Amino acid sequence: MVFSEPIFLFMFLPLSLAVILALTGRGHSLAILVFSLVFYYWTSGLLTLLLAGSIFFNWFVGLRLDQCRNKRWLQFGIAMNVLVLGTFKYAIFFASNIDGIFGSALSPHLRWIILPIGISFYTFQCISYLMDIWRRDAEPENNLIVFGAYLSFFPQLIAGPIVRFKTVIADYHAPKVSLENATAGAARFSHGLFKKVVVADSSGIIADACFALSAGDLTTGAAWLGALAYTVQIYFDFSAYSDMAIGLASVCGIRMDENFNRPYTSSTLTEFWRRWHISLSTWFRDYLYIPLGGNRKGQFATYRNLIVVFFVTGLWHGAAWTFVLWGLYHGAFLILERVTLGRAAGAIEARFARFVYLLPVVIFGWVLFRAESLQQALEFYQAMLVLSVPINWSLAETVTASTSPLILFGFYIGLLSLFAPKHAPLGVQLTQVRTLAGAMARFGYAGIVLIVGAVYALSSDFSPFLYFRF
Repeated sequence: MVFSEPIFLFMFLPLSLAVILALTGRGHSLAILVFSLVFYYWTSGLLTLLLAGSIFFNWFVGLRLDQCRNKRWLQFGIAMNVLVLGTFKYAIFFASNIDGIFGSALSPHLRWIILPIGISFYTFQCISYLMDIWRRDAEPENNLIVFGAYLSFFPQLIAGPIVRFKTVIADYHAPKVSLENATAGAARFSHGLFKKVVVADSSGIIADACFALSAGDLTTGAAWLGALAYTVQIYFDFSAYSDMAIGLASVCGIRMDENFNRPYTSSTLTEFWRRWHISLSTWFRDYLYIPLGGNRKGQFATYRNLIVVFFVTGLWHGAAWTFVLWGLYHGAFLILERVTLGRAAGAIEARFARFVYLLPVVIFGWVLFRAESLQQALEFYQAMLVLSVPINWSLAETVTASTSPLILFGFYIGLLSLFAPKHAPLGVQLTQVRTLAGAMARFGYAGIVLIVGAVYALSSDFSPFLYFRF
């Protein structure tokens, strides 16, 4: 069950919000916990037990860590979280690589492992919770139900944002439920639904058609079209989920930090990572990059730390070498920017840099991210860089056969994001309206895009969010 499914939109969501809001002030966290576990069970079945175990384990370790102030509890808690994540997400990957090197047969014995949806997100929330308690940046939560509601909160459970305990726990104890927050949240949710089913899913159809082509049929035009379509798809798909999560949380009286800030308007990759998946990039900064030494121990150590962080960033996204190389690719460009631009790397405002540098670098990176294998990525790069002559008209028919005017409409809307100005995203603006005229405009916009989004959701095939697999 996902946000764009009719059963969620027309059954689960109205019922869950009605109960949660009715119990505001007493039973609020319990209602959130119950509906969140039901939501996760609907999606993942018995793997819900793993989530429940993570809730109890980290709640208990957090209490012990605060009582004893013994670093071994911190090390134990982090080690167990990493062990669980590593087992379910990376065991088959590492076993397959060992099999390939040594000719062993480990991986067939691990085929029983199923990747739990959202495990990367809630595991990172657990680690930051324990780290913040150790650093005395947060007090442990004594109430197991409240902690369970925080960790399992269904709007952001399976695809983020990565929400830190210390930034939201006050709202679980005293939810900020109000008509203003509810209407702003509803508008934000509707905006996200529109982005997902109209823009992201339409672009995804085009991207899938291009990436499904064989190497012999892949021309320069099709390769660039596929790369551009996926560039639009992944941003609108993931930012749509964040919009919907932030919107639903607002309706429930819980405020979440922003996760995207128009990353494609950046001029450098340094700026891009300040705007893209902000909750993940700041998590790695605070819990990995800075503990490794950050940029305080000289240039060599800084570059080493960046490579480590982006190696882990790539691996976090998926158990495949394509993801690892994508992370290292970004890390290499960040180092290059530091070497050539120094401290100015994140402050350059030249608009032309977006089109001659940032977007080409990011688009080439997304090919590696989307490709099913390194071989397919290389085939795409070759097609993108070597002009195909003559044009293969049968290929054009192959790609356009999977499109329609509505699909092209969604894709073209997404392409406009590449030319957008650097002011706040529309989703953020929807939640910041305070005037009566602005509120009326927000209400009208939300109603229109909600209807359009619902029609698309009902008329199109089911399409899960891309970040569910991460």
